[in-house]
Amino acid sequence: MKNQNEAGFPQPINTEPDDILLYKGLARQNLDFHQCLGELIDNAISAQSGEYFTVEILIQKEGDDLHLTVADDEKGISLEDLTQRVLRLGGKGTELGVLNEHGFGLKNSLCTLTGNERPFHILTRDERASQLNHYYIAHGPFSRNMQAELDTESNWLKDLTKCRGDTGTRVYAQTTFSYFRSLYPRGNYLETLIERLMEHLGVKYRGYLKDPRNTIWIRWRDGTSDWQDESIKTIEIPFSASHSKRFDVRVGNNTEQAWYTWGTLDESVIEDGSSGKPFPLKMYYQKNLRTQGIDIRVRNRVILPHQMTEIWPEVYRHNDHNPFIGELIIESAKFVTVNNKTSLAADNVYWQKLKEMLDHKDYKPASHRKLRSEDEIKKELKERLEEIVPGSDAITEYSTWPGAGIRIDILHRIAPDREHVYEVKAGQSTAKDVYQLVMYWDGRVNDGHAPELGRLVAKGSTTSVTQMIDYWNKRKDANGKNYKLEFKTISALLGE
Repeated sequence: MKNQNEAGFPQPINTEPDDILLYKGLARQNLDFHQCLGELIDNAISAQSGEYFTVEILIQKEGDDLHLTVADDEKGISLEDLTQRVLRLGGKGTELGVLNEHGFGLKNSLCTLTGNERPFHILTRDERASQLNHYYIAHGPFSRNMQAELDTESNWLKDLTKCRGDTGTRVYAQTTFSYFRSLYPRGNYLETLIERLMEHLGVKYRGYLKDPRNTIWIRWRDGTSDWQDESIKTIEIPFSASHSKRFDVRVGNNTEQAWYTWGTLDESVIEDGSSGKPFPLKMYYQKNLRTQGIDIRVRNRVILPHQMTEIWPEVYRHNDHNPFIGELIIESAKFVTVNNKTSLAADNVYWQKLKEMLDHKDYKPASHRKLRSEDEIKKELKERLEEIVPGSDAITEYSTWPGAGIRIDILHRIAPDREHVYEVKAGQSTAKDVYQLVMYWDGRVNDGHAPELGRLVAKGSTTSVTQMIDYWNKRKDANGKNYKLEFKTISALLGE
């Protein structure tokens, strides 16, 4: 057998990237619009020159084209960084902020937004450029022939009302309205989508926005209509009750901290529209299978909302877990994210260790047995009520209000002139269950009776249920008698 040299080996392997396929590949990220926008906002936050920041977002719809600008008044990008570093794959500026982790986010975002076919540009000005009265601009799509050029003050200030400083950066990208809808596929109109975008950003950046000196503004218009604007409101996790725990994550001789808060959902917060846009919420904390679980907040921004089986593989999503919510807060840079910052790196030893520490029953949603059906609960409750009040009669599915088709879950007849009405739910109760109970009460009044008590029975309750019961207890029925409604848990009545 010939040796390597005689056979013409070793031979070089060409690993230079194919420019066209490379950037088209970057455009095929599994990123929705709000995630791409988040990458641009992260860059603006990381460039902050003081303790606080202002970011201004412009969104203009023109047919199926959507024009996006993200502006800040921070340090700006130096000419050397613009020409030599930040637009290279994996390239970062010489001065890194807390959210500049990989050098891929800007490129991922711009390629996904534009397909690397539609235009984008980066207009920037650092202190040196300000002294020279220069405005640096680089136009996309990405190619080997990109150049830094000079632009004008009018473009620097165009359509902006909040970010009009001497230094900073404006990133512009043209995308499609169809892609914009990825932030909320049920939305068809610009106004609806803007409101849901505000919800995304209020959750994602609550770690920053809880300080009112940090502001993110969004301005939008359809075609040539007048601009509208709103500031993004912080959206905190709506706990009705919660517990907190600090974890000391030790790897070798180093220890890093993480903070975990978990508890139950207060539905009344997300349903309350009095706080203005984007309330009532439509996507987060909806007390359903999709939004149950905990948010993971890394370096002040939520990168993973409503995680469940992703943290505890054996805890499957179940309606019984719908009220379970929480937040895991991680600040240390030792916890590394993937290069589009949509998850923590699975091979990161700090993350692996923290997941081991979270694997305790106290930190998970309460283990549940199979839910009994409402019919089973009614049967048990009927027997229990008749046991508590000997000689009484508890009747399930009792018809009332002839012709209306109303059946009371349980009518508890204690004496000929004394009765209670029951509404029974196998899971969590909601405010509309209180209305059902009122209907039972009114049905008995219509039939010539005077109920003493209306009782809503369920596995659990919310603030909105309590508020609705208080509302009705201040009112009178057709007999001129005050309603008397109350809530009881299944476990309290059945002695579990």
